[in-house]
Amino acid sequence: MLEELGGLKRGTLRLVASQTIAAYWLPPILAAFHERYPAISIELSIGNTGQAAARVYDGKADLGIVEGEIDNPALAHWPIGEDRLLLVGAQPFGDADIDVTWLRRARWGQREPGSGTRSTLNSELRSLGVDPAALDVALTMPSNESDRTAVEAGADVAVLSALVVDPAIKAGLLHVAPITFAPRPFFGLRHKERYRTKAADALLDVIGLQRR
Repeated sequence: MLEELGGLKRGTLRLVASQTIAAYWLPPILAAFHERYPAISIELSIGNTGQAAARVYDGKADLGIVEGEIDNPALAHWPIGEDRLLLVGAQPFGDADIDVTWLRRARWGQREPGSGTRSTLNSELRSLGVDPAALDVALTMPSNESDRTAVEAGADVAVLSALVVDPAIKAGLLHVAPITFAPRPFFGLRHKERYRTKAADALLDVIGLQRR
């Protein structure tokens, strides 16, 4: 497919991605894309999963990459990558038994409504028998970084992407709780009724090569 797309000389790809993806997962992929297609410019918009889906639906983006599943019959979505979520805090968890009671009693920081991270966390909590609405939420934050720094300051615990918290874990600023969540897929998004641009197809092929 990359050979077939080798004739791409110029153009613009309107891309939208959710925050975790845009800040941590996507940059090396965009660098590889630019190396192959230096004349194709990318207009990258960033929002939470709900906002990204809205841009694709409204025709403001050719392609979206998000963290949460989208329940919109007009949008095609498919797995495109993978992530891990970690429960982290400023203090070591030691031998803590992270059970339903612990989760309900913990003081939480979380992302805003519409966030893919929050949506995935809510699904994981329900699978464990915990009602997300019953959590003791101290802070609701608009970004991964604000949520992470609040946890580093000891305000609460949070579930965040490993991409977001790995540097803080290695620096000893955060500690990981002994609980495992299912891998979280990233999804590509397209409007089913709109034209598929060659530039979008080229980016998807570069992503495929990066995943091998």
